[in-house]
Amino acid sequence: MMNDDEIVTRLREAGSRLDPIGLADLLHQLTNGGLSQSTIVTYFKRAFPMIPLRVLLEAGGWHRVGGGALSDEQYSELLRPWLAGPGGQAD
Repeated sequence: MMNDDEIVTRLREAGSRLDPIGLADLLHQLTNGGLSQSTIVTYFKRAFPMIPLRVLLEAGGWHRVGGGALSDEQYSELLRPWLAGPGGQAD
């Protein structure tokens, strides 16, 4: 199993080619199925510190992690401005 720093590095490397859902899927793989609201907040904040904490907490309402009401598209729209993947604005 990878350590935390290795997971953060892999997420950063993938940030330029994956959309928010792709990054969440990668995180799910890297944590051996441990995808949850707290996992997204913890690892995304470390890998992409420019994403405001309130945005990450809001993203925790994604139906895939918390049984929340956010659809896949809403989750992606929420995070896309800070990520460099397809359609993202980050540099």
